[in-house]
Amino acid sequence: MGAFGVYIHFPYCTQRCPYCDFAIAVRRTIHHQRYLHAITAELAAKQPLFAGRRAVSVYFGGGTPSLWQPDCVAAALQAVLRAFPPPAGLAPEVTLECDPATLEPDTVAALRAAGVNRLSIGAQSFSRRHLQVLGRRHTPEQIPLAVQAARQAGINNLSLDLMIGLLRQRRRELDADLHHLVALAPEHVSLYQLTVEPRTPLGAWVRRGEIQAPDPDKQADAYDHVREFLSGAGYVQYEVSNFARRDSTDLRSRHNSLYWTGGEYLGLGVGAHSFRRLTASGTGERFANQRGLDPYLSLWAPGADKNPPARRPDFELREGAPGLSLYEQRSQDALAREAVWLGLRRIDGISCSSFAAEYGVDPRQAYGAALRAMCERGWLELAGDTLRLTQAGVLFSDEVGAAFL
Repeated sequence: MGAFGVYIHFPYCTQRCPYCDFAIAVRRTIHHQRYLHAITAELAAKQPLFAGRRAVSVYFGGGTPSLWQPDCVAAALQAVLRAFPPPAGLAPEVTLECDPATLEPDTVAALRAAGVNRLSIGAQSFSRRHLQVLGRRHTPEQIPLAVQAARQAGINNLSLDLMIGLLRQRRRELDADLHHLVALAPEHVSLYQLTVEPRTPLGAWVRRGEIQAPDPDKQADAYDHVREFLSGAGYVQYEVSNFARRDSTDLRSRHNSLYWTGGEYLGLGVGAHSFRRLTASGTGERFANQRGLDPYLSLWAPGADKNPPARRPDFELREGAPGLSLYEQRSQDALAREAVWLGLRRIDGISCSSFAAEYGVDPRQAYGAALRAMCERGWLELAGDTLRLTQAGVLFSDEVGAAFL
């Protein structure tokens, strides 16, 4: 069995950002303990699906997981690590996403004591104007304060999110964001282009003509500029949207790497996705929880306020199972195609021989026509045994991936 991780989705937010299409719940009251009961009940029901796995990473995403009481974070983490003990001698990477507006020093210290050793801080921008347009609650001044609180608490692995291609973003504003970011010396940077999702307020504004969508060519120029800037500041791009400090490969996101390398993961919580391999047949299964908070709590913690609590539901992994919005079986060929698409997101690319050993097909032979077409466009290159995106091809990673799906 290969690497395995657990994702815990905490959906609560204080407000919905206009660009956000994630499974969130804007509520005045957060049911901290009830949500913990639901997570642990779901974990107990689904643990047998991943019997014998050992967790190399646990990721708290959202939503805004930094709103969850640290004692609940600690209890959820302990339950996961009891169910899936890490490999001997390996400390699991435990990441928690956070909003700078919610990171008080006492909170960060409590999260560190709970076992969190990596924070993903949603900076997005250091411009007051752009933060307001993005609907973010935090101010530019709260970002360095959050970093300072993390350092003082002993968290030495920080990732900062930066959004580019913002509405009417000027080059000098982007440069100012970059200078502020590298001055904080995060170990990791995740880069996001502002995307107009149809089901969001931003999508509605664009449809009504109230604002103009970001220009794709300008976004591409901004992306190239950021790559060059971060490289000069000592960061290595190891995936299309991710950069780590050059001084250590250990700073690469262990959890996200599971997604790009075909690793298994169990997703717990509202809207969370999971993937498991069926080693006997070489096939796999993907499944996802429903997005609604109330149905999730009703299913997994119906009597959390009672003593004794209500019996947790039985769970059978199948299409139409209670609480699932998605269940699909993935054939060997489908998994191999996904592995090409996801593997090419990594700047190092794919070792064709290693790929053939794992999936039983050499991508140069199985997908030769598609690969040749991408090479002719200048998007892919084959260097010995390695297939990877070119510098120009990184801009077209989605188009390259679509050829294999």
